[in-house]
This record gives sequence, C-alpha cells and structure tokens, in this order.
Amino acid sequence: MDASVAFVANPPMAKSEMAIKIGEAIRLARKQRGKVMRNISEFLDLDVAAIGNWESGRNMPSTSNLLKVAQYLQIDAAALGRGEVVFLGDELPADAEPISSLGLPPAGPTDVELLGTAVGGDDGDFTLNGEVTGYVRRPPGIAGLRKVFALHVLSTSMVPRYDPGELIYVGGRDPVPGDHVVIEMFPEENERAGKAFVKKLVERTTSTILVEQYNPPRQISFDRYAIKHLWRVIPTRELLGF
Repeated sequence: MDASVAFVANPPMAKSEMAIKIGEAIRLARKQRGKVMRNISEFLDLDVAAIGNWESGRNMPSTSNLLKVAQYLQIDAAALGRGEVVFLGDELPADAEPISSLGLPPAGPTDVELLGTAVGGDDGDFTLNGEVTGYVRRPPGIAGLRKVFALHVLSTSMVPRYDPGELIYVGGRDPVPGDHVVIEMFPEENERAGKAFVKKLVERTTSTILVEQYNPPRQISFDRYAIKHLWRVIPTRELLGF
C-alpha cells in the first residue's frame, strides 16, 4: 500500500435524508399504482433487493434508474428527485395529485464522454486511463455544462451510496467538503495510469486531502502533491435540474 495513504476508523454512514424521502416516494407511488417491488425490478432488470434498498433509504437509485422508475410508475421525475409524488396520465389512483403540464424530463443528447477504467487492486478503486470508450446520455440538469464526463463505479468501497456498475457523472465546479469526489493519482513508476478512488471529501489542507469511504467505514488521508486530479461527482438532484 502507498505510504501516502493512512486509514482511521470512522462511524458507519447514516441513511441520508434525501435517500429516505426518495425511497418513501417510490414506495408510495408503487403501492398507489398497485405494483409490487418485483414489477419494478423486472422492468429495470435489477434484483428485487435493489428496489428494497431504495425504498428503505439504504441507497439511492442512479439518475438513469430514477428516470426509469418515474416512467414505469407514471410519476413526475423531477418531483421524485425531490422525494415527492406527482402522478401523470389519465388513470390516476384515488387521492392522487394529477398534473397535465409536466412530463418526463426531455432526453438530452448522447454526448457525454464515458472514460475507460480498470479494476485497481486492493488499494485502489480503479485505474483511469483517460481514454474515451463511448458516450452516454446527458441528463437535463447539465445541459449547458461542457467540462463533464462519466465513469462506471467498479469497487464496493462506497456501497450503499454507489454500487458496482453504477454510472456517475463527474465535473462542474471545484469540489468542496461534503461532495463526493473522484481522485486520480499520478502514475507510479513504470505505470501508464494512476490509481483512482471514489470517496467523500472531508477536508482540504495545503498538504493533504482527507476523504471518507463507506465500506468498510474509514477515513483516508492523501498526499495532495501525489494527486493528479480531484473531480466532483455531480449529485442526482443537480443532474435532474434543481
């Protein structure tokens, strides 16, 4: 393990208020539509346990899955992102609040660069080679944001916030404490790409970057001069446009 990385015990992460609100909204809409969790899981091609984690507030759906859930349950996606339920369509459950002027957010162009990654070993979440391997859909909230790219999460170090295989969007303003971040290290000797990490930023000083990971819970201190890039992970609410 790199000498610049130190581990300190840290209390487990609590459920976020927004994850709980979104989960409750999904459960309410599902029940009022007369659906069970398996209906949603089959529509999304996911395990039922993933839907259960969303509804209990243990995890939040990715932006793409949130939009798909809203589509399946015929509810307004922007409202769902706020933890609210606004039904769409002509056939509404009893006591549901209808709207007629809003629909699902318009689909943006498929122009966000998806960068290639590889599993980085025990002491790195992945390696980032910077090569463009494809393009993904641009969410409505970042329609005018130019300096943005996407990555797939590979490790389990940030479960339950980010699951392996989840797509994250990176860029925008400089990160501040409280943001989730992607950290890219300079390559080690005889290596073409540096190790990279997805973590939550705790503190920045002139010499160190202190971050938090969730699984297992710990804090990690990085030598600031060993870091090549520090990017912000764009949160779901911002991707949806509010």
